[in-house]
Amino acid sequence: MEKLAGLVTFLVMFWNLENFFYPQKGENLQENPKTVTWKRFRAKRDLISKTIIAVKDNEGAYPSIIGLCEVENLKTLKNLLYDTPLSRLNYGIIHKDSPDSRGIDVALLYRREEIKILDTAFLRIRSFKTRDILYAKLYSQVINDTVHIYVNHWPSKLGGEKKSAPKRQEAALLLNGHVDSIQASNPQAKIIAMGDFNDNPFPHQSLENLSLRLKDSLKRNHAAISGTHKYKGKWEMLDQFLSSKTVKAKVQVLTFPHLLQTDKKYLGAKTKRTFTGPRFTAGASDHLPILLRITSF
Repeated sequence: MEKLAGLVTFLVMFWNLENFFYPQKGENLQENPKTVTWKRFRAKRDLISKTIIAVKDNEGAYPSIIGLCEVENLKTLKNLLYDTPLSRLNYGIIHKDSPDSRGIDVALLYRREEIKILDTAFLRIRSFKTRDILYAKLYSQVINDTVHIYVNHWPSKLGGEKKSAPKRQEAALLLNGHVDSIQASNPQAKIIAMGDFNDNPFPHQSLENLSLRLKDSLKRNHAAISGTHKYKGKWEMLDQFLSSKTVKAKVQVLTFPHLLQTDKKYLGAKTKRTFTGPRFTAGASDHLPILLRITSF
């Protein structure tokens, strides 16, 4: 929490952690080169911890809330929070196993000294197996107000745009319905939706897509890194923040040097991912984290 001459800043972070899996007993590297050994797990875990702590060095405050996706289970999150320097920051966990076929879930971390959880729910699509949408109603002591949070990881484009689009549309309808019900009962509600939407920024019917504005700004300024995920030499803004008009905030992509490497094929920089094909490349993720800064007076 940052307080300067009456100015209070509230930080919200989101990050797709690229298959953040817990080590499995009985697996070996000869049979499966992508086996998650303890050495590999600790290397990835420590980079994630390092990144969260670097936010304080860069922004003057730790994230009060961190939305995550591609997390395997509660054990993985507990190891991240309790067996790294993050242990002194007293983050709590909201998580539930989803029916996703890859075994990956969304989760929310929150600083207990700043946040009081009022309600939680896991919104589930019933027609196919995918990640739940995590909903949390919380009270922030930093901005002295109630905030409604959604953590999303919408279906990918596996199988092609045309085939997969209806699945993302179903996730959108689920999110929209829940947001609309909150706004109907309280038009002044502060709402933040974050996540990997597996598509570039799009206009939303009830919320403002802050990442759409960010992508346009980065494009106008010819930024070297203009998204959160690089595919075949092109940056995409898959990871996004949306908010109600009652939230005054700015979003940015976090481009810490330890998250990047030289893109020898397409030039410039690219994310330093955990695996490149079957090869372990010791990076944190194939996505860059994003950060929302909310300021109140």
